[in-house]
Amino acid sequence: MRNVSKRLRIISGIILLSVSVLAGAGCTKKENMKETDMISPIIDQEGADPYVIRHGDWYYYTKTTGSNITLWRSESLTGISAGESKVLYEPSSELADLWAPEIFWLDDAWYIYFAARTPGMEIHVMYALVNKSEDPFADEWTCQPVKGMDDKFAIDGTVLDLPSGRYFIWSGWEGSVNVRQDIYLAEMISPTEIKKEKILLSKPEYDWEMIGNPLVNEGPEILICKDTINLVYSVSGSWTDDYCLGILTAPIDADVKSPESWMKKDTPVMSKTNGVPGPGHNCFTVSADGSSTIIVYHAARWQEAGWSRSVRYGYVEFDDRGQIKDMEPAAPDTLLKAPAGEKTRYICSRDHIRLGESIEIPKKGCVDLHVYAKADQFLDDQFVTFMELTINGQEYRASVYPSEYYQPVSFRVELTEDINTLTVDSETGTEDFEIDRIEIQ
Repeated sequence: MRNVSKRLRIISGIILLSVSVLAGAGCTKKENMKETDMISPIIDQEGADPYVIRHGDWYYYTKTTGSNITLWRSESLTGISAGESKVLYEPSSELADLWAPEIFWLDDAWYIYFAARTPGMEIHVMYALVNKSEDPFADEWTCQPVKGMDDKFAIDGTVLDLPSGRYFIWSGWEGSVNVRQDIYLAEMISPTEIKKEKILLSKPEYDWEMIGNPLVNEGPEILICKDTINLVYSVSGSWTDDYCLGILTAPIDADVKSPESWMKKDTPVMSKTNGVPGPGHNCFTVSADGSSTIIVYHAARWQEAGWSRSVRYGYVEFDDRGQIKDMEPAAPDTLLKAPAGEKTRYICSRDHIRLGESIEIPKKGCVDLHVYAKADQFLDDQFVTFMELTINGQEYRASVYPSEYYQPVSFRVELTEDINTLTVDSETGTEDFEIDRIEIQ
């Protein structure tokens, strides 16, 4: 049920932005560039099915690309889309339509679970990539099917690790016809094999779970707090504005293989509001200093946008038992407090941006630069334009995806001179997207 944005027609705009930045912390007019810890809830302007894990000093991030498994890494969560990236696996012809990868460090090795189909087959099944290096960007990844699963449609695999054992949880069909996706659990024999008995944990039953056809429960994700296992899952059609998040909970010492151990909340834990349609398919991570629990999820970029989605973050709160409290997606035009422990950002607002002048940055080193842009035409994913940066003569290029609101177009750039000159423009020179602000991290 995934789609990948089309990149067909280029619309361009020439935008030259100007401000002189002093030591990365101010401008020649110091009031023009200010330190900020309030940033957009959007951390990737294009993407679906995000998965983030914090391991050591790094955030590792992956998402559905459709054709391969790509991994990003960054020291900051909110700079993840500008991070170093590597294509870990790109099948030539053996697999197609790769969906919803999730990365785990299990038994001193890396595993990425994803769904794919073989050419000529209509259904997806689960696969695992394996890498025994401590560095997931090093050595080779090998691919194999997850053993023990039946021949039914299966996607969105994730792992529940408990003192009582390790369990694989996924979304799949009961039979061989696309009528309904349910949430299943099975005990794991190893990170690449499950016991053949699959246990039904959840199926669509409330009205808010049954919007769109076929019916959908998918995207299970685990978050354990205190003595409660939170299993958050996505419901209704992912192509609808009513895509949202439900939750099952179980005591940590319960028999998780018994469906009676799980309690389903009868209302969503997150749904469309604040002008954000279709929030769903989430994961959980923590702030850099470990003080906050963070939800990362995707949502549509405009009403009835279908599979045109961006990736966002928000904060998770718990009740006394450790159950996740209801959450709301932050409105796209609001700002959230940046996760604690991240590097400082400096912001130049639209009031201080002058067309036709360059930006001078008297600082050496690697920085993340986020240019918040909004395309004038946003009701079709065909309208993808391209932004270009030139820094000391070196060119950088990135897509600007259609959206109803400003989104960060992010670059990781190396500043090599004492005074670095930066120019922002577009590929062909018409003004079909707007700039709201520039942030340097």
